[in-house]
Amino acid sequence: MRFIFVRHGKTHFNEINLTQGWCDSPLSKVGIKQVENISKQLEQYQIDKAYTSPLGRAVQTANIILSKKEVEPIKEVNFGILEGISTELVRKLNIESPDWLEDLDMDYRPYEGEDIHDVISKHHEALQEIIEDCNDNETVLIVGHGCSLYGFIKSLLPQQSFKFPNNASAMIVDYSNGNFKLEQILDPIL
Repeated sequence: MRFIFVRHGKTHFNEINLTQGWCDSPLSKVGIKQVENISKQLEQYQIDKAYTSPLGRAVQTANIILSKKEVEPIKEVNFGILEGISTELVRKLNIESPDWLEDLDMDYRPYEGEDIHDVISKHHEALQEIIEDCNDNETVLIVGHGCSLYGFIKSLLPQQSFKFPNNASAMIVDYSNGNFKLEQILDPIL
């Protein structure tokens, strides 16, 4: 089984550095071009099933990639009352460890949000259902968000090193006999 994990394209909030988890911002013109580009790169894969966050930016990304085929939902970290606030101001609150990309220490519960480990657990539950619902030879597209996808994929591939996903990047992951292996990372070329 093959998984293609895609981070949504760049949004208006991304462009002006506002925090977005459960709040939403549509893809920007650059974001749409990014997704159109990664979509062309993914044409080599026969996508059998697709899942996406229910948030507009992820759905819009999935729809561009799949040309309006049907997709099913998964969700990003909830940043609580800090949604829509400047990422620079949020960083000053020291909610995330300075090394969160390594230690995954990110807990927004004091601000009515979520801890990233809870989100990763939800993603594992959803993935288990997806695996049970698919055949071994199928390719599954999963469109999500930066923080949640990064943390989730890091938990699937603890021995492999990779960087935080760029907007509209795709991580191709092979799943066989209970093991995950990173095959390739595709970035949109503009």
